[in-house]
Amino acid sequence: MNHSHRRQTAGVYRPPVNTRPVAPPRPDAVAQLCRTANSVRALLERTVLREADLTWTSYDVLVLICTHRVIETRAITVEVGIAKATLTKVLRDLVERDLVRRQLHERDRRRIVVRPTQAGVELARELQHRVHLQQAELFAAPGMPPRDALTKVLRVVATRSHPNDTPATGGNTR
Repeated sequence: MNHSHRRQTAGVYRPPVNTRPVAPPRPDAVAQLCRTANSVRALLERTVLREADLTWTSYDVLVLICTHRVIETRAITVEVGIAKATLTKVLRDLVERDLVRRQLHERDRRRIVVRPTQAGVELARELQHRVHLQQAELFAAPGMPPRDALTKVLRVVATRSHPNDTPATGGNTR
């Protein structure tokens, strides 16, 4: 075989001879959980949240604020699992839409708390109802575990994934 012929075949795949095939890696539970979460987020953003001009993150932050009635920004970043910069952008949009209000903490003026407005509570309640309907449809398949059992497992996994973060909510806890 001359030199020019070798160059032409250099990029050709040649299966190894006399070797055992290696099993390819398979997605594990965490990879599947992340893929499922992304898929469900996209579904809810398309079917429920787009109409309200919200992303999943802005909806999640709004519902969290409405649930607590008053919550510190640090606690929001910990519980939702987002960066401070992301929260700043989400809160700016929610404040501009008059869905939440930022205020100085009454005892420590260096800290910021967030409270929902009545419009924010009403929107969160309406959207949460629609999200729950979509969720019920997803969990209606035969053989699915009870929703409460799945919720409990997911909450334990979430808590164990950041054990050193203990949010100071400044309000009610969930």
